Amino acid sequence: MQHKHKPWGGVAALAASLALAALPGTAQNYPTKPVRVIVGFAPGGATDIIARMISPRLTAAFGQTFVVENRAGADSLIASELVSRADPDGHLIYFISSGHTVNPSLYKNVSYDVNKDFSSITMVGDVPNVVVVHPTLPVKNMREFIDLAKRKKGELNFASSASITFLATALLNKMSGIDTARLAYKGAGPAMLALISGEAQFMMTGIGPVYPHIKSNKLRPIAVSSMKRSSMLPAIATIHESAVPGYTSSVWYAALAPARVPRPIIDRLNAEMRKAMAEPDIKAGLVAQAIDLMPSTPEELQEYVRTETEKWAKVVKESGAKIE
Repeated sequence: MQHKHKPWGGVAALAASLALAALPGTAQNYPTKPVRVIVGFAPGGATDIIARMISPRLTAAFGQTFVVENRAGADSLIASELVSRADPDGHLIYFISSGHTVNPSLYKNVSYDVNKDFSSITMVGDVPNVVVVHPTLPVKNMREFIDLAKRKKGELNFASSASITFLATALLNKMSGIDTARLAYKGAGPAMLALISGEAQFMMTGIGPVYPHIKSNKLRPIAVSSMKRSSMLPAIATIHESAVPGYTSSVWYAALAPARVPRPIIDRLNAEMRKAMAEPDIKAGLVAQAIDLMPSTPEELQEYVRTETEKWAKVVKESGAKIE
């Protein structure tokens, strides 16, 4: 499940940056009005945090306001459909999580093609998941959790806000032989609040947004989903080492636009986003969210979206996790 990181975009990104001075008028004059920055989840989750970190730097760089707009619902399907039908003039961009590549195979009747109806701008990075439980749940590690779930078959429920974490949980269920029930929310923020309140009993989510609640003891971490332990939670064992050999999952984040946005505009957006991610305070803020930065060229992201879509389609089929 875990993808391999690679040093993306060095020479190609430099070439794109050097070419900016020669861009045609469409890019030189861009943007001519405020740019909508679409996020497919409610405020408070990692996708929203990333968009709100980077957007002010784009506002400063382009001289037009980049306004974050949360279009939550249906595991970001609502936002993806909106973006897929938007005018390809560069005045709408879209920050996604890796669930974008899961949805076409997980849901029926998806109205867009992830490979044809979007323009790739850049990868942002990825982060391992952590399994957190409400403090009243009597488990301290993944082995105890699995034993409890087997005793209470179908009784434990989990908060979920994105298809990728739902599928990661479904895969955990399948590989560990447990059965748990999903409670769906419109964003990681509302899902975390549901878990903190006791409405839900556990959750698999990115480490960054949930980390403050772990530090304040509102939630208890029992395992991380990467192959190696996280530097943010070094005392917490991985699912792989503690209970389910071979299990890994992570969430990645990227920026897209509607299909057919002029390439000079895509190149400018790519260059400015990469510049923003390299600034010390933005870089520190993203790292604080446990995000391993992986800026890329548009081509590298496009290929990655293609391979991830194929990979998750296979997992959906094998896990039987399809949603009607």
